[in-house]
Amino acid sequence: MNFEKMYNTIDTHVGGEAFRIVTQSPIAFLGSDVHANHDELQRNFTNEKHLLLNEPRGHRGMHGCVVVPSSNANLRLLFFNHEAVMNFKYEGLLATVTALIETGNLTRTADDRYQVETVKGIYTVKATVKQQEVVAVAIESEACSVVNTNPEYVTVQVDNARNYLLYTLPESIPGIELEHLAVLNNWGIAKTAELTKENVEYAGVVLVESGASSGHKVRSVTFEQDGYILRSPGVDSTFAILTSLLNTSEGPSEIENDSIFGSSLTAKVLVEGASRFSLETEAFVTGSHEFIFDQDDPLKDGFLLA
Repeated sequence: MNFEKMYNTIDTHVGGEAFRIVTQSPIAFLGSDVHANHDELQRNFTNEKHLLLNEPRGHRGMHGCVVVPSSNANLRLLFFNHEAVMNFKYEGLLATVTALIETGNLTRTADDRYQVETVKGIYTVKATVKQQEVVAVAIESEACSVVNTNPEYVTVQVDNARNYLLYTLPESIPGIELEHLAVLNNWGIAKTAELTKENVEYAGVVLVESGASSGHKVRSVTFEQDGYILRSPGVDSTFAILTSLLNTSEGPSEIENDSIFGSSLTAKVLVEGASRFSLETEAFVTGSHEFIFDQDDPLKDGFLLA
């Protein structure tokens, strides 16, 4: 076995969504420009990315992040994902700051605010730390807006960048509950395939159970471009739903968004009129791994269980 390529990672989850954070690896970049680094990671390191996302006995819901030094922030974070997955997620920033603080890989600042540089810009993550445990992490969005409304769905743009299509739960589906998972899954696969065929550009489809809304509480499920169901309520999805509700007579200043799997996220209005929001949650370290890439392994790219 060739031990020349070894990778150290920390596994985390945020509201049920999993991130594998690469802290040490042979993955190296030319130059220090974040956009060039991002493009290099997307184009190259195919075997490394497959190994890290697919092993041990990987699954479609695993997301990857490479931690890189930054001259503009406390750290730089580069995303890599399975196909049809958006390669930027707020959840990754929250998970990474949590994991690096708890494992002593990030020097704490006086105010526990951390600048994270990404290809989408520099974001500030605020951590609440008690006895070296991160009990909460918070982040603020950029501007969000409703860009289009049609009889079938509302298009909301998050951070002036990512479009989410918000649908009301159809009468054919009794509710966003686990007992209806099969019919929800079929609806998501069919809808995303239809949108892709029509060349509609979107980051995700969000199905919202309007009948479950009570005050500031909503229930939703988000489908990615290949119809995959997010286990998390989704930070972007929560921002998108709150943006949509701000355009109604209800106009809540915050919402609690529950997922089909029982996790929830709460977003609050940060700036009136500009539709900017804050969100606080907790991320959890679930383990660490040392991966070894063996060129002679007949299954060196690993495989997905689901």
